[in-house]
Amino acid sequence: MKQPELKMSGYCKYVTYWRERKGFITKEENMLEKLMLVVTEIAEAAEAWRVGWDFSNPALPEAQHFKEEIADTFIRLMDICGSLGIDIEVEIGEKMAENENRPYLHGKRA
Repeated sequence: MKQPELKMSGYCKYVTYWRERKGFITKEENMLEKLMLVVTEIAEAAEAWRVGWDFSNPALPEAQHFKEEIADTFIRLMDICGSLGIDIEVEIGEKMAENENRPYLHGKRA
């Protein structure tokens, strides 16, 4: 299967630029804090899911909250990538190529 063309590096740079303009700092000294903020966004998405995601009505406020928290997670991850100079498109491509070579469920249950 051919991998889709990704254009995330530009977003990473944009998010880092936005973060800098807003006065926030992402660097080696506070990376553990930044990583925990990613975890916090995932926890907020989990809570939004728990209280009421409804596949039949994705326009509900709870569904919108879930989607916003997922977006926040990506934004925080893109800032980390942009701040550290990680070319996430290359990293995802390499990881997915590795994943393609793994056997079905590679030893795990669904």
